[in-house]
Amino acid sequence: MSPDKIITISVKELPHMKIILSAWYNFLKESFDEKKISGDEFTDLLKTPVMYDLDKDQIELMICGSEEILEEFRSKVF
Repeated sequence: MSPDKIITISVKELPHMKIILSAWYNFLKESFDEKKISGDEFTDLLKTPVMYDLDKDQIELMICGSEEILEEFRSKVF
């Protein structure tokens, strides 16, 4: 599965990053358990690129997935 969209989330603190990544994992696990995504999709979606922006002194999480799955995640978490 190739991602269609990316949500970029900026965080300043490592604990905030852990909370967001934990929420993403739990959302994906629920989606897998409910058979909304396959095992391969689950594994692919877990790969979340992380960048550090030196100028802003913050971490950028790039959560990748289809528009449908990202919208569902956004509505459940945010």
